[in-house]
Amino acid sequence: MTLDVVKDILDAETHRKFDKMVNETCTVINLMGTLDNDLQKISLLMAIIESSEGHLDSRYNTMKAAAELIRTHPKLSDVLNTAWKDQSYRHVRNLAILQMPSAESYTQSDALTPAMKQELARSLGTAYRGSALDAFVEYLENNQRKFEQSKYYGKFCSIVQSSGTGKTRLMLELVKKDILVLYMNLRPAQDKSGFPDRDPIPAMLLTEYYTTSADYNTRCCAFFTAIFRTLRDTLSREVQNAAGDEQSAVRQWNKDMSTLGSTQCHKFFTQVKTIVDQPLSGPDEMKEAYKEMIDAFPKLFNRKDDEDNTPKLVIAMDEGHPLNEVKDFRPATILCRTISTYSQSVKASIWVVFGSTNSKLTPARVSVKGLLVFPPFSQLGWDQFAGRLKNIPATDVAKLSHIIGFGRPMWNLLKPVFECEHRDPIQETQNLACHKLCGGSMYDPGTTRQSLAVLGQRFALDICFGHREAVEHMESLVASHLRVCITVTEDRTWSFTTYPSEPYLSCVAANILHEKSQLRDETLKVLMKKVNDGMIDMGQSGELASRLLWLLAKDLLVRTHHPPDKFIDERKGRGWEAELIDCQEVSVCDFFTFLFGSDFWTKAGQSATTAFKDAYVNFSHWVSMDFSIRRNVPDQLDIKQWTLRHWHRTSAVQCCHHQPSIDKVIPIYFKSLAASDENCVSQIFISDKA
Repeated sequence: MTLDVVKDILDAETHRKFDKMVNETCTVINLMGTLDNDLQKISLLMAIIESSEGHLDSRYNTMKAAAELIRTHPKLSDVLNTAWKDQSYRHVRNLAILQMPSAESYTQSDALTPAMKQELARSLGTAYRGSALDAFVEYLENNQRKFEQSKYYGKFCSIVQSSGTGKTRLMLELVKKDILVLYMNLRPAQDKSGFPDRDPIPAMLLTEYYTTSADYNTRCCAFFTAIFRTLRDTLSREVQNAAGDEQSAVRQWNKDMSTLGSTQCHKFFTQVKTIVDQPLSGPDEMKEAYKEMIDAFPKLFNRKDDEDNTPKLVIAMDEGHPLNEVKDFRPATILCRTISTYSQSVKASIWVVFGSTNSKLTPARVSVKGLLVFPPFSQLGWDQFAGRLKNIPATDVAKLSHIIGFGRPMWNLLKPVFECEHRDPIQETQNLACHKLCGGSMYDPGTTRQSLAVLGQRFALDICFGHREAVEHMESLVASHLRVCITVTEDRTWSFTTYPSEPYLSCVAANILHEKSQLRDETLKVLMKKVNDGMIDMGQSGELASRLLWLLAKDLLVRTHHPPDKFIDERKGRGWEAELIDCQEVSVCDFFTFLFGSDFWTKAGQSATTAFKDAYVNFSHWVSMDFSIRRNVPDQLDIKQWTLRHWHRTSAVQCCHHQPSIDKVIPIYFKSLAASDENCVSQIFISDKA
């Protein structure tokens, strides 16, 4: 009886890459000659699964499971013999029994196409924008300094931020500071479309196939023992090749290992697994391996003086959320305890950094010892691709090519994909943004978090700190709905989050909200319910109601000129030069007539009508101020430039509570003035006070 096969979804180049990785793994484990016994066939099957980068079911990547599969399907033994003889494993990869189980229940996928992932990988080699790298190195240095005070649990910390903000890039960028970086991605095996791809060996070792907490504790010790020994061995070869120059060896090692999915990465983790599969090692052996690694490279790891807190090695564990899944125990707790065990023994600045959208990945305080854990780093930057004011006229700011530069870098980084794939770039970008804002599923206004994400992104919803659901809600919005983490308190009891000004995402949210009137009505009912139960703050003078009134009125006016599902207007340009309808200029005269009634301008008088006949608004979302607009500080922007900046990003302003006289500001632009853009802007001032 033959084994069933599935349709081959991999191209020839990918098969060649995987075949090469299989053969390299077999070399490492000394598999050669013919497959004379079951152990050799089991080893080959495990090597094929390990090298598939998540395309095959990793359940069979253990000796016991692989042996049982071969026993259950005797024909598999013949298939493996043929593949080994031909040194080609394509047919094995297409066997139905090795395919990943259905992932229908997995809904947090990033929905990135292979082309998108390829472009994101390419972008890792482009110039880094912003100051987040320097800030993160300073954060690690401060952590090292604090750790010397002995009130912290272990040398681990986290980067916590929502999707698309640059967590992975920041981790990898540490190599530019000559810091040794070992990167691994632990995303779930079901997530085939996220970026970067899962590193199957470390992900399997740390997130799969453990039964008890004792078993997982042993595995963690074995994992770090293997990491330290493999690092020592591979770096020793680099030092030897560099004629003893440790710094040159670090740069070469980083160059080889910072390329995601490289052959060197695969060799490294294959060697790690070989050590983990040996007889069990405990904490003493792990601490000894840690010390041996440090002693092998004194110039690299030893501190120059007491003030030297520069990180020497960072073990970066990206997409660490599977470690937070609680069954009979929480893997992250045991993993952090293991890190604490070895990091207390030697003072070298060696750190484990977790990358996640979940601020609770690492524990806040260790109850037994009363020690603290370092608060997460979240300052990854914003607006890295925003253009200069002088580079685009104020009358062109609705263009997608301009708007997409504001906010998180992901939107701009993916532009080349849509430009070269011969398909609708606007729709592709919109689909991705919608997918992420809605948490990986279709929009359902009955899902409270989706409704509050769509509204929160545009209407500056304030979540009441004391509400029973506030913390859980905000954590979920950061993890799955693109809300941004500003900071987290050191005891991890509270995180400060918001939706910063991101006009492209505002347009996506507006399109979701107004696609059907029924969706809009149901979404607003969810908001009303959450206002009534005290979770969403109305404001001291009903500021939320005012924000809803002004922006919804503009939304509806815009849609009197376009179909409800319209997203862009291509009358002035196509593709990236098309205009987003929610960022387009709207006549102040038309807007006030729509909002206040047809007799508004009659009552205002002819002089007012004449004064505003060429005035326009373009706001697509609200942003909240934390301080007064005009302050007595030396670096304060000129009010005209301040207004023009808000016009460029199509934002209206909710003033802080102690702002004198006014509560809101909406920028307006006068087209008829023959002057520079700064001299053509003014403001609509709004007071909510009765």
